[in-house]
Amino acid sequence: MFKISLTVFLFCFLQQLEGVAQAVKTNLSFRVIGPKESGVNLYTVKDGKAVSLGFQRPDGEGKGVFQLDENKEGIYFLAKAGGKGGDYKYTLYLKKGQPQHLDLYLDRASVDYDSCVVKNPNAETAILQDWTNSLNEYTKAVSLKQVDPYTQYDTFALKAEQFLKRNQTKNHYFNRWLKDKIDTDLVYLRAANFFGFNKRLAAKYDSSATAAPFYRPLLKKEIVSNPALLRSEHGQGLLDYVFAYWKFNQDPSGTNLQTMRFSENIPLISNDAVKAAYIVAKMPQINRYEDFLQQVEPYKAFLTTEEHQRAYQKKYESLYLFAKGTPGYNFNLMDTNGETYTLDSFKGKILVLDMWAMWCAPCLAEKPVMEKIAAGYEDRDDIAFVGVSVDGLNRREIWRNFVKKNGFTTIELLSNATESIQKYYKIEGIPRFLVFDRQGKIITVDAPRPSNPGFKKILDQALAEK
Repeated sequence: MFKISLTVFLFCFLQQLEGVAQAVKTNLSFRVIGPKESGVNLYTVKDGKAVSLGFQRPDGEGKGVFQLDENKEGIYFLAKAGGKGGDYKYTLYLKKGQPQHLDLYLDRASVDYDSCVVKNPNAETAILQDWTNSLNEYTKAVSLKQVDPYTQYDTFALKAEQFLKRNQTKNHYFNRWLKDKIDTDLVYLRAANFFGFNKRLAAKYDSSATAAPFYRPLLKKEIVSNPALLRSEHGQGLLDYVFAYWKFNQDPSGTNLQTMRFSENIPLISNDAVKAAYIVAKMPQINRYEDFLQQVEPYKAFLTTEEHQRAYQKKYESLYLFAKGTPGYNFNLMDTNGETYTLDSFKGKILVLDMWAMWCAPCLAEKPVMEKIAAGYEDRDDIAFVGVSVDGLNRREIWRNFVKKNGFTTIELLSNATESIQKYYKIEGIPRFLVFDRQGKIITVDAPRPSNPGFKKILDQALAEK
């Protein structure tokens, strides 16, 4: 009798725990008003950058929901799937177990949502949106040279100080977090201005002697070791700009920025949390196993969190298991006519795979370039160009019409986003380009985009090898 009662008690207790676990999940529901072909991307801030949590497609009524398992409250951004990315206009501060709903308005010609209305926003969300609006307005005015950047920065920094004083809430965690974010954003804006807000750091510089005093605060060594920078989506950008600025001061010609390696900067960071976040943020740039061993392996001990260790292991496996010379995955996919192709179908040929989707603007921008490159090899029968859409098998007819309408001349195959090639090679972002040799062995599973001169160089080298 006692055993039965104890079993019943444990069952009920576990059911209660499960109910509690479910109760703390945060639902973010949305409604898209306007064309509904594109989904909604959701981002959160982790380790000083905006990290995608995936996207949801609205249903026939334009409705959708994100169910978040985050254990902590924090900042989230919304953007249209396939939009520009990186320009976050709409922000939310979500708390554990407190659902939010918003309406997104979309014009058919827009690359992002035209407006976002949050229903009954909490105080933190309203404050964050005010700051985001001000930050974006400032960045636009300065980057387009509509205002003098030096006097405008001083004015903006003063407004930021007043903004913090004016927007203290009962949420002490948020208050601390907001100050860290704003302080980081201000340093980021100063450093970004030196490079004209251009992520291609070697493109141009604000190197006039009269501007030098404005940038002098960036020389402080403690800037790159401040853990506060991990609380802003601009934290990693700040590190990139500041390290590049330091490098520029060593060599004003700027030529060594072209070959700047992130591993050179790691010893300059004294805070372990920032150092680990910087390493993990830079790991995706590494495409060769040998580079991984040289640039990341010596700092493995700093990756102490479970999340960072998973990122390390994932990158290690992607390079080790998919290194050059490893046999490729023998996929099995159908083209627009229902004909089946596998990796073995292309034995004897260099195979170029283009992973894309109808909703992916960067993918579609590369398509004409790929078509032009493919046309340049028309006289060769030992190279094949194949597009692989990850739009999903349930959208076959839409995809087939899309391919026909755009007049793609390369072989086009269709796959589900979480299966086949994308799953095997652990591809999280597209466009992605993979190249295989005549035996079906990997040359690279992360080639440069066709618009990069390095892409064609890889193909010519592969064709030269017999």
